[in-house]
Amino acid sequence: MRISLFSFLYKIVRFIVTKFLYIFQMITFQKKDLEPAVKIGDYALSLFFPLKNIFYNFNIPKDINIEIFNLDFKSPLIGSSFKSDENIISIWLEMGIGGAVLKTIMKDQRTGNKTPRLQETNINGIKGLVNSLGLPGDGIEQYSKKLKNSKIWEYEVPVGISIGGIDVNEYLDNIGFLETTFLSKRKKYFYELNISCPNIKNGKSLGENPLELENMLMKIRKITNKPISLKVSPDWNNQILKVIGEISRDNEKVLVNAGNTQFKTTNQLNLKINQLSTKGGGFSGEGIFDRTLEMVTLFSDFKIPIIATGGINNIEQIKLLKGKGASLYGLATSLIFNPYCIPKLNNSFKNV
Repeated sequence: MRISLFSFLYKIVRFIVTKFLYIFQMITFQKKDLEPAVKIGDYALSLFFPLKNIFYNFNIPKDINIEIFNLDFKSPLIGSSFKSDENIISIWLEMGIGGAVLKTIMKDQRTGNKTPRLQETNINGIKGLVNSLGLPGDGIEQYSKKLKNSKIWEYEVPVGISIGGIDVNEYLDNIGFLETTFLSKRKKYFYELNISCPNIKNGKSLGENPLELENMLMKIRKITNKPISLKVSPDWNNQILKVIGEISRDNEKVLVNAGNTQFKTTNQLNLKINQLSTKGGGFSGEGIFDRTLEMVTLFSDFKIPIIATGGINNIEQIKLLKGKGASLYGLATSLIFNPYCIPKLNNSFKNV
């Protein structure tokens, strides 16, 4: 009852805030842009955190936990890599998410692409998002300072550290820096290598070069023995994915995150050209679920742990993914549309 009530209220408030924002942007001759609404929503959710026991605290049902490489996820649901705000991630953890992958970090500070760079989509009645953010964020040094004292660690859940880079050396330098500054003192974390970002130059080049990827994994093992997740692209053909599956199987403590957002042009998404500052962006939401299911099916042949990410919105989809071999289920767009999906899905796992 409480979940349904707060879920309904959240969707109503989100609808009102978004519509008022679009009206304001129109009368002030600004381009339509969803990003400010998301920021307003995050701020509003944070304001209620002192009342977390009322609004956010939900028990995780027993016996739905899953262990992968000695990491115990109390729920198979994890937050995908698109947020670094510890307040928002803490809210998801209060709601019962089993772990979270933090927003991808690179060596230098990045402002990302020009706005507008985030829009809502609606294709044949199926809602989704498209982003061309371009990985804005702190550089590795500032990121490290914030993460070291983050309250996220207090929840004792596995935390994924998403690493990006323009070449192999940047990935290695970033991991080495984090290991030598403070991460090696922590236990419940893993690395996710973002080798499939569609919104930055060279964002997918590493994943499309399996030999280089395998060499990098060997070098990473000289730095850390922590589990490594490979975040792959739904845009890659199945032959590339099979090679990555073989690499994952043949290397120690490697799992696959299948997958990332799917690149779409503004024309493919029925958006006006000026609704994104770039020609297209990463499309997410239910519209990419079929490809997620296809990738999970492909990787299941390699008997490796699989994170299914992309288009997950209900328990029936999770049943399909589990049947094909997925172990964890990454949420992103569904958390923006309604984070109360977390306790709802958790309570439904007894039927999976």
